[in-house]
Amino acid sequence: MIDKLDFMSSFEYTPDEDIKVHEENAIKLLCTHFQSHESGLPEWVKNSADAYAREDAPEFKRVIVIIFDDGGDKGIPSISCLDFCGMTSTHIEQNFRVWADPDAARRNAKTEAVQGGHGNGGKCYMTQMFDKYSLLYTVKQGKRCVYGVLGGSIRFGYIPDKQSGRDVPIQDIKTELNKALSRIRRSLRVDDLPRAARRALEQADGFTLVIGVGPKNYDGRRFFQHLAEDIKNHPQMVKSLQFCKVYILLNGKQMSNYNPISLPKIEPLEGFEDPLVINIPDKLQDPRSEVKVSTTENGKYPAGKLVLYTSKVSMRWNMKSRHVIIYKAQSGYIGYIPITELDVQSPHRDKIYGECQLEILERYKQNDRARLADSALTRAVNKFISDKVQEYADKIEGKFKREQGLKEVSKLKEINDFLDQWKNQLLDEFEAGFSGPSGIGLMPESSHSNELPEGEPERVELEMVYDTAGLGVSLKPKIKFLDKDGKPLRPVPFRLVSEDENVAMVDDSLNIINTVGYGRTLIYVETLDKKIRSKKAPLEVVRITNISILPEEIKLPIGSRRKLDAICQLDNHEKRKNVCLIWEVGDPNVASVSSTGMVYGHKIGKTGIMARDKTCKADMPAFIEVIPGDGQGTGNEKGRVYPRVLISGVDPDPVTGKPVNFSPDDPPVCQRTIDVEMNIWWINSSAPLARTYIESYGVTSREWRMYHVERYIEVLAQIYLKRKSDWDEMPLDSKEWLMEWGFRTAEIQKRVASGLKDFIDKGVLPNG
Repeated sequence: MIDKLDFMSSFEYTPDEDIKVHEENAIKLLCTHFQSHESGLPEWVKNSADAYAREDAPEFKRVIVIIFDDGGDKGIPSISCLDFCGMTSTHIEQNFRVWADPDAARRNAKTEAVQGGHGNGGKCYMTQMFDKYSLLYTVKQGKRCVYGVLGGSIRFGYIPDKQSGRDVPIQDIKTELNKALSRIRRSLRVDDLPRAARRALEQADGFTLVIGVGPKNYDGRRFFQHLAEDIKNHPQMVKSLQFCKVYILLNGKQMSNYNPISLPKIEPLEGFEDPLVINIPDKLQDPRSEVKVSTTENGKYPAGKLVLYTSKVSMRWNMKSRHVIIYKAQSGYIGYIPITELDVQSPHRDKIYGECQLEILERYKQNDRARLADSALTRAVNKFISDKVQEYADKIEGKFKREQGLKEVSKLKEINDFLDQWKNQLLDEFEAGFSGPSGIGLMPESSHSNELPEGEPERVELEMVYDTAGLGVSLKPKIKFLDKDGKPLRPVPFRLVSEDENVAMVDDSLNIINTVGYGRTLIYVETLDKKIRSKKAPLEVVRITNISILPEEIKLPIGSRRKLDAICQLDNHEKRKNVCLIWEVGDPNVASVSSTGMVYGHKIGKTGIMARDKTCKADMPAFIEVIPGDGQGTGNEKGRVYPRVLISGVDPDPVTGKPVNFSPDDPPVCQRTIDVEMNIWWINSSAPLARTYIESYGVTSREWRMYHVERYIEVLAQIYLKRKSDWDEMPLDSKEWLMEWGFRTAEIQKRVASGLKDFIDKGVLPNG
């Protein structure tokens, strides 16, 4: 009998002589990160840049040409990448064709400029993203090799066979490149290449042209325009563009703005021109487990550095591909994390970017060289980066933020409190005419059909939010009449039709569809003169045997909302989610529920929400408890809670007590995800016009009062439209949203003109 302690303290075994791997599935797993052109094409460019780096090529020779071609009238579109290095059959067979070889790119390199990788990206792109085939047409030392793979396969081979595709003597490089280019487009020649490419060819002893034929998801020339912009802004391209000149051709002609592709110079922020170099400590704490981990493996690796740079302007939109922290390790570039994903609360965050140089991170790089693999170390490093970026942003803010005096802040809060109370009075006045259940309305529901222009409609559209319904329920479709330009017109006489009235019948007086039997029907709308008819919309009435409401219990802060889902089991045991049902609430004073399952909390208390059709109802109602909500504003004597409007940079977060700051690039009126639940709206004091009025004129100026009131008008319009969109069975489309916005804004402006004239003109407050 083996002693347990002895068994655990020593271990002997005989390993298998080989390792069994399902090659195809293993390679497909390696390639999961390269299922798009915007992530795959930069791999080809990187491979070309690495080829130049291995040879320590002079600057004039480091030219890469990306060639897009739509295939002409009868051809097949393709994507290609050309460099002037070339590969021998030895390089193909010992380096290129070997999957998952992280040293393939660096082998025999003469410089440290090789970016490297896992040895998968370029091949993955060739195998996954082209329907027809991909190939390498390469020349080196007077010999040609053609090597490729059929679309969807992972098994590469010489084309058409090893004898004809491997180490074939050539006449001269230019002639051979013309042959290669003619595979893309018959008329394409060396003379069509950029001048820099032709010059590089004159001094080259080889070239490599990678061609992918039949790119997936191709949808015309705009596909290439979008792809050109995507790769230009891809973080993986930064090092390649710094090291090489990259040009783009489309159908044999150079694309403007991409010849060569250039990285815009980032002007530093005044006063922060020099990089901030921060040593990374040997020990960092994992924020999840709170365990300390070593960043050097206890001295095995050198200590790392975090280098932060600044930008004079926000990088959030136009330079978002460089608005990152790049990770660098032994093999160079290994990944990145966008600054926007770091836990940094400052509008000056958008002017910071940088590099994290830490060799131990090499083991955490992934195939796509984007996010590092999740681990205690990478989490600890990212937390360290977040903290240092926050400190730097705070330092910038301390230098550049114009201090607001306590008196001015106090006055600003006084003005905002006044406008917040005025907003509540306006909501009370409007609420009476709202068509929804008592307590949830904000403004009167009015038809704008009389305000639409008259005209002869070109078409009529019917939209239904549900194509499946229970028995005995009602659906109200949206009907729109449009002119030849797609603009809404005033309705003309029409009728709503169900092709099978044994399944669904139409109530002509209300234009509502009532389900009366199981089965399928088609619904359409037509004008009474039958000249115009909409497309037919399918409607299936299903036999429901069980309904479950999720979540089963909700604690809903007063004044907030939450969506319930009804899971219906049908008589064939199929489960469906988006089925039109009847929703009911036990106590409408506590909460209300829309026809789509959206629940609103009105008054502190408990109630139940039930979903049903004519023959089946949920086994259990969803139990709703409306609770007090932190920071949700004040209530009136009826228990109603109003949305609250606060000012960023002035008011703290009512829940956390921490400062709230938005970026100048954020909208003038903002809502974070948590603010939606808390019924809070923020006026962004960092918005360009807000800063101008506050800093140039002051908060007691007429300019600021006008701006402040305009933001409240925007808040009121958004409150109405968001609530209407939630409540209506059929949400508004973009045109209707804009039309409603215009109507509601004009309505509120009329009230402002009459009710706030003295405040705007003279700054008079009720007690001022």
